[in-house]
Amino acid sequence: MAGESLLIIDDDDFMRELLTESLSESGYETSAAETGTEGLERLNHRPFHVAIVDLSLPDMDGMQVVDHLATESPDTQIIILTGYPSLETAIDALRGGAQDYLIKPFKVPEIVAAVSRALNNHHLQSEVKTLRQKVHDLEQEVQQLRASGPASPTPAGRTVPPTGVYGSSPFQQRPSPESEPSRDETR
Repeated sequence: MAGESLLIIDDDDFMRELLTESLSESGYETSAAETGTEGLERLNHRPFHVAIVDLSLPDMDGMQVVDHLATESPDTQIIILTGYPSLETAIDALRGGAQDYLIKPFKVPEIVAAVSRALNNHHLQSEVKTLRQKVHDLEQEVQQLRASGPASPTPAGRTVPPTGVYGSSPFQQRPSPESEPSRDETR
């Protein structure tokens, strides 16, 4: 939990204080905003792991905040809060990039669990991005090795293994059918 930052955007003073206090006590770094504009301004100054957004804000619709987050801060996980739930808003929020949709009033353990799920998703997405970059880098290295020919030193100082089945050495190849003993010879 150390260093995981949450942005809370809710115009209800009580709700904002409850979320800030409860999530801070759970070990998260929180920042609260009363309006969508204030929340987006905070987002422009620093990244957040999770944004908790009320759908009913005084200056803009919460879905406008979700749309902005989805395009301008795609790594930020979004949790929607609403006191006026409908199937349509839930579908729109989830399609718009929200990770979770909670209905007010909710219990504090519910929001803590939602934040935990969102952070887990954030970590998994970061790991996938890192692994994709590693695969890309390895593909580039393989292309360089193929272009330079066999047994050439690689950037890491290794030599290319003798040619064989992709990803294996000749010693790991299956024997050809001619070299295998026939059934008659084994009896």
